[in-house]
Amino acid sequence: MDEPFFGSAVCDVTGGGHILLPPRFGETIRLRSPDQRLFIGLHEDAQCLVAFDRRYAMQRPVDDEAGGMSDAHRLRRTYGFVESTLVAPDGMIAMPALMRERGHIGHSVLLVATGQRFEIWDLVCVLKRGPSDLITLATHHLMAHIGNEVLHVPALSSVKPRPGARRAAQSGVCLQPVPAMQPRHDPIGRGAAGN
Repeated sequence: MDEPFFGSAVCDVTGGGHILLPPRFGETIRLRSPDQRLFIGLHEDAQCLVAFDRRYAMQRPVDDEAGGMSDAHRLRRTYGFVESTLVAPDGMIAMPALMRERGHIGHSVLLVATGQRFEIWDLVCVLKRGPSDLITLATHHLMAHIGNEVLHVPALSSVKPRPGARRAAQSGVCLQPVPAMQPRHDPIGRGAAGN
């Protein structure tokens, strides 16, 4: 089935490189890949990673006759710099170390669906120097996350850490501290003194 990926999300990355995918991404992988295998590789042009299934890789055109260094470079990025991982029933994936290093993946990622695959962006890199549409998307997700925390609504699904998995020491998201507001002691909404 060629069920496309839809949507986007901000996800934490554990110290061991585990990412809990959003339910809609996990469901799409289950529909697209019977063996629950996902391939993670370098994007052709952007400074991010891409995740796709075997069917997507098999449908990619390979032009043996074109030749040239640019084609060799493209083919290496498409098929050479790729690692596979299994998707657990709960949607957890282990990001291969080589891909984490090549994608400069830190403590948080922005996942962006692009139809037959999805992109994996380091969240801090997106917020510092990413394309404006991705900055807007990441900011939207972070504001929704903060809003849910203020309302005491769990923003991320609660998942128990896997045995032996290390938790990320810090989220990696840069936030600016805001000083506490002092209460006002003057009457609000009353006219000037002496009225």
